[in-house]
Amino acid sequence: MATNKNNRPSNYVILTLMAVRDGESRYSQSGKPYAFVRAFLSQGMNKQTEEYRPSLFFDVKAFSPDEEMSEVVEDIADIQKKDRFTVKGRLGLDEWTGDDGVKHQQLVIFAQSITPYVFPTEEGDEEEELEGEPA
Repeated sequence: MATNKNNRPSNYVILTLMAVRDGESRYSQSGKPYAFVRAFLSQGMNKQTEEYRPSLFFDVKAFSPDEEMSEVVEDIADIQKKDRFTVKGRLGLDEWTGDDGVKHQQLVIFAQSITPYVFPTEEGDEEEELEGEPA
């Protein structure tokens, strides 16, 4: 796998997203826990046209290496709809064929860490967490 000068994989990303659904945890057939959440990244408004650019949607996933639930798996499972969070991990693409024979693709981030996103206050020294719809 190609790496950059920080010795991270070239597909390493750090993104701040908003959850579209609550996080879920499950167990694989081999008994190992994993979790996932559906989230989006707003690209904001085009200042020239004053129209919003399309949002990018991701599945954020994490897998435990053994039967114990890892911290990142627990963190993803605890995410609630509309929570904002920062994820660090590898960007990938899930591909599958549906029951109707149609091929599908979905961007996925294989999470290495998750932290709640906290908006800075106007003073800039303290931080507060805001709730609600994206701007």
